[in-house]
Amino acid sequence: MQDNQKDMDAYIEAGSNLLDIRIAPEHRPGVKQFLLLAQDMAKTFDSAPLDETASALAPVFRLPDPE
Repeated sequence: MQDNQKDMDAYIEAGSNLLDIRIAPEHRPGVKQFLLLAQDMAKTFDSAPLDETASALAPVFRLPDPE
């Protein structure tokens, strides 16, 4: 088993205990698979080059005050 997968097992255990969420043993492989996929997607996103303007927040639409 890779270290990454061992770390993910510990992460799932700690997170489920912290949030008081019970994960059935038969569901743990699917939870781990999803979290590893999400981790890979985050790495891909983090590796994309962005200029400073790309991270600027969009304006927020606010309704006018009713008069």
